[in-house]
Amino acid sequence: MESKVLTKINILSKNLIRPFPTSNHDNDVDHPKNYKLSFFDQFALQMHVPCVLFYPIKYSTFTKISIIHERLEQSLSKLLAHVYPASGRFASDGQSINCHDEGVLYIKAKVDSQFCDFLKDAQKDIDLALNFCPKIDRSVSNLSITPLVVVQVTEFACGTGLALSLSTEHAVIDGFTALKFIYEWSKVSKMGINFHSDTINCFTFDDFDTIFPPTTDNHLLKRVKPPRDDHYHDFTQMVARRFVINQSAISKLRENVGVVYFKPSRVELVIAFLWRTLINISQHKNNGRLRPCLLSVPVNLRGKIEFPRYEKSFGNFAIEVPVKFIPGETRMELQDILLLIKDVIQKTNISFAKSNDDIYSLASKFHEEIQEWEENEQVDVCMASSLCRFPINEADFGWGNPCLLSFGLRRSDMFWLYDTPCGTGIIVQADLKEDYMDMFGCDKDVLSYACDE
Repeated sequence: MESKVLTKINILSKNLIRPFPTSNHDNDVDHPKNYKLSFFDQFALQMHVPCVLFYPIKYSTFTKISIIHERLEQSLSKLLAHVYPASGRFASDGQSINCHDEGVLYIKAKVDSQFCDFLKDAQKDIDLALNFCPKIDRSVSNLSITPLVVVQVTEFACGTGLALSLSTEHAVIDGFTALKFIYEWSKVSKMGINFHSDTINCFTFDDFDTIFPPTTDNHLLKRVKPPRDDHYHDFTQMVARRFVINQSAISKLRENVGVVYFKPSRVELVIAFLWRTLINISQHKNNGRLRPCLLSVPVNLRGKIEFPRYEKSFGNFAIEVPVKFIPGETRMELQDILLLIKDVIQKTNISFAKSNDDIYSLASKFHEEIQEWEENEQVDVCMASSLCRFPINEADFGWGNPCLLSFGLRRSDMFWLYDTPCGTGIIVQADLKEDYMDMFGCDKDVLSYACDE
């Protein structure tokens, strides 16, 4: 989707950043030449998902953009030596990644606008950030040569700010992996690491495909077949807006919920509040009639399954959990919505912790349920993805922390949650249909608990 207000961005150059040599032989990187995809990768849609971070650099000692690019490229090369699948390409069978160090695409760009002016405009229209996402050709015939990771670094004309965008192939890299990749890259850029003597163990790669091998179930493969690219780019009526729910508002939500059998987390409270608001808006648009609504919640399985070595696993290790609101079965009080979400996710976590067999059967069941509800025109569908506790606000490449973030594609009703810089509140990026957004921003509860940043 193109931003409503176009900003002229000039692409200056494109080049491939390959892993830094780690052996005694010139240009030789010592790592496996094939990375096999797992069961969880198989479930993920084949689509590039961008994340954009905006940085002020006026207080940096690295004021020359040429020095900044050199620092970013060198640190990226060093990181890729230890995150080798990121610089590979899909194998022809689509079941693995060829790791022959083809490289990450690095794009240099410049925009003819002032950083401070952009920030003011972006506070009102976060969709402006989409202009800074790299344009990626992902036709089926081109899949085997398309980089899994694309970086675009855009300098503002004033020289006091830049945008750093990372776009990653979701079928290989989930949200945890993408944000951890950015954070680890920032550490290498800021501190510098000699990879001939030091080793980064930011990810684990070995045996994941053995523990969770991809399925050969043709019925399952048909169900999770990725949509055509134009399907998820053609959402011209989707808009985004950012809201802040600070610590005091979260405390008010907690009081509003009242006594329950558990202490709700910040994320649980906010997701329940957002979902309830969306259900209320749907009811209003349908002349007071409540419609069934599916909330899809991606659950990161790292740390939830008894495989400690996979707490830092590269790739996809998450599953979308369907939470179903059915009129007449669940009341519309915030407490009831919260309990519904908690009950489904808690039962899911218990099932995942039991055994691998449960994971396969439950994941298949979830995908079947999600597809069935998504295809029903009488059902509303939305997703809430929490990036809280991910260190994305601390991604300091050497010139400070980001002052503005933007996530994802505008492809469906979606809530992205991440921490405020102080860590006590939650910022919500809401991606909604335009008519829904108009009502969401004027909702009395949203006006009471949330504010524009």
